[in-house]
Amino acid sequence: MMPSIDKSPEAATLELVERQRTLYEGSEIDVRLEHLIRDTPHPTLSSWDIQRLLHDSRAVYFDSHVEVVSGHHTNVYLRFESIARFPDLVTIIASNMAEWILQTFRHHPPTGIIATSSDARFLAERTSDILAARMPMRVVLTPFNHETGKIGTDIIHGTVETGERFLSLNDVTTRGLCVSKLGKVVTDRGGQLAGMMVFARRDSGQFPLMEELTARVPFYFSVDLDMPQWDASDCHSCKEHKPLLSWRDLPAL
Repeated sequence: MMPSIDKSPEAATLELVERQRTLYEGSEIDVRLEHLIRDTPHPTLSSWDIQRLLHDSRAVYFDSHVEVVSGHHTNVYLRFESIARFPDLVTIIASNMAEWILQTFRHHPPTGIIATSSDARFLAERTSDILAARMPMRVVLTPFNHETGKIGTDIIHGTVETGERFLSLNDVTTRGLCVSKLGKVVTDRGGQLAGMMVFARRDSGQFPLMEELTARVPFYFSVDLDMPQWDASDCHSCKEHKPLLSWRDLPAL
């Protein structure tokens, strides 16, 4: 018997991309997307809107084996950059965020939104544009390293003054660490954290910090997605010797 030959990361990525494209061109995709969407305790985007967003952008990789920024492994990966390519889809999300801000903070409007300079900035900027006439808010941006996926604590656009109230915004959260880190950028400069916002929450109840954050400040998420993640030692795909791909290597579909 010939020994098995491990696929290169490039070959494994190409194979995965082809499988995803075939999936998105078939009838099964809508059912699979629907099964990802969890019920939420507060009004967010409708299931129809969420499915449209994920389907039209082809933002979800199924049946994969991906190492995410945190180092955890997942077999279902959400690539927000795929959504951010479409201004109309960003507007759908931002409009819902703006409506939540108006309802939640109508008696005490925040000063602004702090976000990373990743594609999350498109959500922050579009939300600010939508609110401009009714609740003006400025956007402050922190650094984002596209190689590591890490955010910095410096401010590269805008300012935070003592006593000012900010909403922290990120595109996707798993453990809540990044959106919490943005809040600390505000409080370290004498500001106050008024609330937190993300497009997608994908922790699937695995990480206690999320419950702590949502109990402490108003926390908005457009969609709650069932996308479990595991430490490498607990990853069943690793045990099956499936090629491990990095989040940074997955292209738009």
